Amino acid sequence: MKHSIISIFFLVACVVPVLAQRNIARLSGRVTSGDGAPVMYASVFLKDTRHGAMTDSDGVYNLSAPVGEYVLQVSVMGYKTVQRKLSLRGRQSLDMVMEINTVKLEEVVVTGKSTVRQVNETAFNVVAIDARPLHNTSMSLSSALDRVSGVKIRETGGVGSRAQISLNGFSGRHIKVFMDGMPMEGMGSSFQLNNIPVHLADRVEVYKGVVPVELGADALGGAINIVTRQARSTYVDASYSFGSFNTHKSSLNVGLATRAGLLFQVAAYQNYSDNSYKVKSKLLDLTTNSYSIEDRWFKRFHDNYHNEAVILKVGVTRKAWANRLLLGVTLSQEKADIQNANLMKIVYGGRVRRASSVIPSLNYEKRDLFTDHLNVSLTANYSLSRNNNTDTMARQYNWQGEYRKKSSRGEGSYSMSEYNNSNFHAMANFNYRPSRSHGFALNNLFSGYSRKATDAVANTENSTAATFMRRTNTKNVAGLSYRFIPSERWNVSAFFKRYDVKVRGPVNVSTTSTNVYEEQQRSFSTDGYGLATTFNAAGIQFKASFERSYRLPSENELFGDESLETGDVGLKPENSRNVNFNISYSGAEGKLHSLYLDFGLIYRDTRDYIRKQIEQRYGGAYYTNHGKVRNVGLDVEARYFYKSLFSVGGNLTYQDIRNMERYAVGGAELIYYKDRMPNVPYLFGNVDVAWNFTDFPGKGNLLSIGYNARYVHSFFRSWESEGGDIIIPGQLSHDLSLTLSFRNGRYHLAAEIRNITDEILYDNYSLQKPGRSAQIKVRYSLFK
Repeated sequence: MKHSIISIFFLVACVVPVLAQRNIARLSGRVTSGDGAPVMYASVFLKDTRHGAMTDSDGVYNLSAPVGEYVLQVSVMGYKTVQRKLSLRGRQSLDMVMEINTVKLEEVVVTGKSTVRQVNETAFNVVAIDARPLHNTSMSLSSALDRVSGVKIRETGGVGSRAQISLNGFSGRHIKVFMDGMPMEGMGSSFQLNNIPVHLADRVEVYKGVVPVELGADALGGAINIVTRQARSTYVDASYSFGSFNTHKSSLNVGLATRAGLLFQVAAYQNYSDNSYKVKSKLLDLTTNSYSIEDRWFKRFHDNYHNEAVILKVGVTRKAWANRLLLGVTLSQEKADIQNANLMKIVYGGRVRRASSVIPSLNYEKRDLFTDHLNVSLTANYSLSRNNNTDTMARQYNWQGEYRKKSSRGEGSYSMSEYNNSNFHAMANFNYRPSRSHGFALNNLFSGYSRKATDAVANTENSTAATFMRRTNTKNVAGLSYRFIPSERWNVSAFFKRYDVKVRGPVNVSTTSTNVYEEQQRSFSTDGYGLATTFNAAGIQFKASFERSYRLPSENELFGDESLETGDVGLKPENSRNVNFNISYSGAEGKLHSLYLDFGLIYRDTRDYIRKQIEQRYGGAYYTNHGKVRNVGLDVEARYFYKSLFSVGGNLTYQDIRNMERYAVGGAELIYYKDRMPNVPYLFGNVDVAWNFTDFPGKGNLLSIGYNARYVHSFFRSWESEGGDIIIPGQLSHDLSLTLSFRNGRYHLAAEIRNITDEILYDNYSLQKPGRSAQIKVRYSLFK
């Protein structure tokens, strides 16, 4: 089937040839700012004509028009409009340099639609964070995402804790995460959203609902694409922050670009924290082995975390044979103490996990390959990660740090296991635009995963027949799309996806209480499809889409994490019928006021929903297919700007996620039929306010003050119909930040206070997050 899709694509490319006429000229070039950075999504057009284009993420544009005399005009928000007279003949190249306007776009903290100029030409609903203004904060990427409408980041603790993304009712692995278009699956726990600093990104794109085939995703409810620094300039950017709970974060970014088109980039960062914040939980009496009735306050005593990462890239740009070729390698490592299980009351004092990863990568891009408007990108990476989980103490701890000796080793489940995970991704993207009204895209993403025990001695004491069995998972997702653009106001996209997966791993085939494992292989193939459209009228944009999509089980769901989670090789892929509707308005009154409004509706009918469940006795977790789940929800966002001096905005998300599986396997009616799905917030939102004072406290300086509030309504931790004390209470937290930038943005000093009122905050199964905390950060940045 995959070969058939490729054949169809190239057949279409032949049937719809580009007939180059003698009186048609072609113009291409690159738009940059004064520091050499690409200006993305700028409008490039021939004045008083309908011939134009938009720059891509590299600032490159391509347009065609009849031979003649023209005025080329380039404009984009935040920059001064530039014009150039030219005589257009044959093939020409013209680069343009833009000056930053007095009203700086980067002074706005969160630009919910900062990349919407490109997205407005498509039917895909995308919200983006311009990450550059957040570079002065000590945020991780996950913290930045938590401000986006419809997105809820669910963490299990402090710095380095595991984080799950909830997007319009889907969470965790239902949402696919990409970095520069490549999946982050398999990159290892030491290089994930919860520990990557926000300064690594230029922007973060959040796709709600339908995901374009160019990302090659088997996403069920959306995707997130982190776009890293793409500047073709020489720069140095260094920072250090210190905060509560003995938290230290530092980073260094260095880039060198030569006139010959050579690129060298180095990015390094480290995170450290004791995570010694206080939590409220029940105390275990080690004598009676019973828990206290009342909750008490305790200080976390075994939760140190540190990780380090280095990203190296070298390559070339603007060559005849490659618009961009980058070779890179990412090295990362982490060490994390494990303080508690998935239930807060179960405490550990000696469990530790370690991980390290090596990730070589390749990225190749070529525009106008063989023919005009045929653009190709090839990307690949290989991740080799080593994981060690140590649980050897014959002890049982309580929250006071006291312990009693046990007759068996291991606080939870005895382990000295070491595992190697290897993950390979290769993706090819072909985009062909034979005319302004038609566009085709073909994408193929192949990924392979394997896990094996690497230290037979370490695994000897607690190994089973399954320990050394193969664990492999290979997936191929191919997609073909067609885009019809009859006018600038209306366009429609149709797409088709093919999913193929093959899983091999241990399966318990016993019918008794004694486990008997057998290595088995299972395969699955199916098709998905969808349609998306958008229409613009008088500043109001309408979007609608339908998709039948599949989400293939992840490695952790299939094989567990060898620590607190158990996998199931027999899990079925999730499938869903998704409907999305969105209406937005963006307008300005003169140069002083601007307003943005957005309203979205979603409907999800999901089958074989993969749900994480918690084992109550030991606090472990496992995954099951749940059957039928329905989600009806809405997103509302409003944002007001007064020049670049003041902004206020907020968003609210409601999602009604219900269990629609009426009968159990034996035929009995389930008591929780039509209950809300447990441990999933259904009402939450954000409010943010920002003030900017230019030339304060002197010319060339900038003072920024920001306020952010988060609200999560109370929700059930378990099934509502089961009753009992199972509600996670409502939460309201407040953050305040102050940033001083000196010497036109070369030096920065920032201070933050999070959770000002010291509220008790939970995300998952009452796993408490840090209380009030403060951070101070200094940063130096130089761009040439």
